[in-house]
Amino acid sequence: MRINWINSISTRINGAMLVLLFILFMMTGSSFWMMGKFSHSTVSVSEQLLPELAKSFDLHLSIQNVHRKMDALPYVKSKAGKRVIVEDLIGDLNLITLGLDSIKSDKYSSVMLKIARELLPIVNFYSLEIDSYIENRTKIRSTIVNLDSAYLKALENITENSKINTNKINQIYLLSHSLLNVPTTFLFKRAKTRLFKMINKLDIASLDVSSLVGTISNPVDGIIAIIEKQTEISSNLSVLNTQTNVIIEQLVSISFNRKNLMKKQVEVAAQSLRNSSSIFYKILFLIVLMTTLFAVLLMYFFHKNVSKRLMLIAKSIGAKENTLVLNQEAQGLSELSVIAKSMLRYITRNEQQKNVIESNVKQLMLIVENSNQAVIIYREGQIVYCNSYSEQLLGVDMLSRTNIVSQNLLMAINTLSHSDKLEVGAHYFRFLATQIDWNGKPSKLALLIDITNEVAKENLLIKTLERATDDSLTDTLTGLYNRRKLDQVIAAGIGDDFCLIITDIDWFKRYNDHYGHAAGDLCLTEVSQAIKDNVREEGDIAVRYGGEEFLIILAGNSITQAEQVASRVQTAVSSIAIAYKDSTLSHLSLSFGIAHSSELDNLQWPTIFGMADRRLYQAKKTGRAKAVSYDIIES
Repeated sequence: MRINWINSISTRINGAMLVLLFILFMMTGSSFWMMGKFSHSTVSVSEQLLPELAKSFDLHLSIQNVHRKMDALPYVKSKAGKRVIVEDLIGDLNLITLGLDSIKSDKYSSVMLKIARELLPIVNFYSLEIDSYIENRTKIRSTIVNLDSAYLKALENITENSKINTNKINQIYLLSHSLLNVPTTFLFKRAKTRLFKMINKLDIASLDVSSLVGTISNPVDGIIAIIEKQTEISSNLSVLNTQTNVIIEQLVSISFNRKNLMKKQVEVAAQSLRNSSSIFYKILFLIVLMTTLFAVLLMYFFHKNVSKRLMLIAKSIGAKENTLVLNQEAQGLSELSVIAKSMLRYITRNEQQKNVIESNVKQLMLIVENSNQAVIIYREGQIVYCNSYSEQLLGVDMLSRTNIVSQNLLMAINTLSHSDKLEVGAHYFRFLATQIDWNGKPSKLALLIDITNEVAKENLLIKTLERATDDSLTDTLTGLYNRRKLDQVIAAGIGDDFCLIITDIDWFKRYNDHYGHAAGDLCLTEVSQAIKDNVREEGDIAVRYGGEEFLIILAGNSITQAEQVASRVQTAVSSIAIAYKDSTLSHLSLSFGIAHSSELDNLQWPTIFGMADRRLYQAKKTGRAKAVSYDIIES
């Protein structure tokens, strides 16, 4: 089948796609170019300008912080507080210096670095002056105390008739105190001159006021000398404070200017970045628009030349009156013509296969109808088909519509389950169900294979095996369990709450020797029956342990209940009244040893067995025909 590729639809579509790809390639290249510019601007802003701007902001804040601490330094009252602030100031100045070293070098940063380095020694000197100021204040307080002491001492030495001298000393004392509050240097000098004049008028030798005068006028540690030194320090601090404030103001101003400069540079770069992104978005929009328009045109062409014709071909499939459309399409040389020719051949083959399938279905239905397996078709809660074997086996009458079958069969069909042994009435089936399409509707197919005979044989075999197993665990003479069953129970675990009773027939060996083994066997069967009649069928275990010895395990019973069981067994044996002339009771009797699992901290079968066996021996030793449930201490 040949196709004219020059006029074919594929060639046209592929040509249009190549044109579209070329346009997209050109526009993508231009977008990459714009993206490169955009990326360069982004890197410039994010990796250079923004970090510089952040450093400028941090630097400006650090300088302002230094300014605040310098303002607070004169008001510190203690050396420790002053030392903390000075250390913080020096640390902040070092950080500012390091920050200035790390930022981009420009006219602002070099000037700020120079100023910051000049400020460090000034801060240190400022710190020393404040230390002196604080020490001097301490000396002043101490000197005031000495002044008060000297003043009181001077008053004590003045006689009562020396009122004039007392007034002079009071004036000297008050004027000395007032020196601390003199606001200006001029007033301080005038007050000092007046004070010296008043001191010179005193008769120091006769009044004994040398201590007071020394405290006031001593050139080294007198109150006047200390106040003069305090005034000098305050003047120096004022000068230093003015100097540091001027320097810090310069730093603040320069850092503020640099911060504004970097902010303007970031704004300019950001505006350039916005312009680049706007152009980039326009190019992307143009690419999307061109692609969309071209795709719409391509879709229109495809619809007109491909989709519409394909729909006509699809509608003509299966409709005999529309084969004319397929024949018309098949006359061309395009891809659709090839599809139309293939459809015509498909329709012809489909008709042939349909006839073959109908013939095969008839044969298959004949086989199913005569099969010896039950076949059921189930739909919408009703059996719509079943073969003859199903009607015979399950009693389904399709003519009368009496589809009454077992509920478990309907449940198995509904759940589409699989079963190797499904019980339906008196029969057993191997069952399989699956989903099928029956007469154009979804239905369920069930297949049942009769295995009733196999199940019956299996049940018979199981019963035979169970009977053989029970015989191997039972004592043939007494019908009680044997030692093999006891071993199985011990291996499986008895539990934590049980009673163990061990019993045997008193003087049984003499009885056996005197009356014979046949009478002994009869005696054993009578005692075994008495034990069976007085224990529970479920939970309790009675075992012929050996010879005339028996063992009883009572699950969940207390010692008292075990004693009651032993008493009932003894009573039952006594009621039989098996004559025995050598017995003190003139008939056979039993002795019992009883133990409970709670008596042992570490429960082990040999331990509890030994405890019950020991108590059985004690029952024998203390007169027989009794039950012992506790250890008897021998005197």
